[in-house]
Amino acid sequence: MDFARAHSRGKFHFFVLSFIRILLLVAIFSSFYSGRKLVLTMAVAGLLATFIPAIVRAVFKKRFPAELEILVLLAIYGLLIFSSVKYDYHNYFLWNLFINFGAGAILGFVGLTVLMVLTREELLDANPGLIVFMAFCFSFSLGGLFEIFEFFVDSALDTGLQAGLTDTMNDLIFGALGAGFVSLFGYRRLNGRSGAFGSFVFELMKRNLRIFRGRRYIEYSSRKILSLIESGESDQLEFKSTLRKNLHTGKIDKRIEHAVLKTIVAYLNSKGGTLLVGVDDKGRVVGLENDDFENNDKLKLYLTGILRRYVGNPFLPYIDYELYPVKDKHVLKIECRPSKKRVFLKTENGEEFYVRYGPSSVKLLGNDLIEYVEERFG
Repeated sequence: MDFARAHSRGKFHFFVLSFIRILLLVAIFSSFYSGRKLVLTMAVAGLLATFIPAIVRAVFKKRFPAELEILVLLAIYGLLIFSSVKYDYHNYFLWNLFINFGAGAILGFVGLTVLMVLTREELLDANPGLIVFMAFCFSFSLGGLFEIFEFFVDSALDTGLQAGLTDTMNDLIFGALGAGFVSLFGYRRLNGRSGAFGSFVFELMKRNLRIFRGRRYIEYSSRKILSLIESGESDQLEFKSTLRKNLHTGKIDKRIEHAVLKTIVAYLNSKGGTLLVGVDDKGRVVGLENDDFENNDKLKLYLTGILRRYVGNPFLPYIDYELYPVKDKHVLKIECRPSKKRVFLKTENGEEFYVRYGPSSVKLLGNDLIEYVEERFG
């Protein structure tokens, strides 16, 4: 299954890369014959940029995630289109307002999504007001950098991307308005409901958080895990020794896996909570090495697979998990936020409904189930 998924992503990446290169080649030839120096220059630069990831892989032995590479390539092509459209229609005030407002809004949206991921992953600790301000600054700073880029292009190619100081200020003002609109009204709307593009950015960031992490963060995370362990189990904190292996028999046991999943479902149906896997009931760090996964990526894929199968795709946005080194071992931290819909755990015999009651997960049946669902989700 993993090989098939990777093969599918590889084919999609090759298709997108080839499609963008073909479009850039068409732009090069058409702009050359029409004498459009700006489009020609940017198309050539864009085409050369598509080979940078391959060069980095060959020289530095570093590999870009396929999704990140595709996003960068689409951004390059979007920059080409944006510059070309602006060059052709910059005399139309309303059109200029629209594209700059839209560009500011999109950048503000991406910045807000990125900051939400960093906050949720505890790489950034800030209140919502500061997050909104930082998202605005992210968008506005990129807009300012683009104005500098336009200045140098006009100076080198004698083009008309900037029609004077007033045009530059209009670009910055409309871009700021777009960024401000998203920053002020987007946070509450995007909190847990980011839409298709927001989900893409969110997942892309989560899969590549190592880009943002340093040694200090890892040390901080390890201390925080130990602090959680010292606080002991509660209605919103539980420990599990392993993800799938029975330490008494030394074999893979579906009951162990079921115990992890029912805790997650109980958190989703209640007030949320944290599950630490790799810690026994007495608070001792036993590590996930006992589960015998080939590597950490295999473990994460396994967890994602059972969550999709037994909990359901619609509830994945409410579940965050990451591995942390603690005392030369690894602990899996699973954080669950309260679900807005009732969640059932799928089993071979049907579906089960769990809630948190003190430090344990309780299965509800019959009238108890109906009354709880009506009160909690009604």
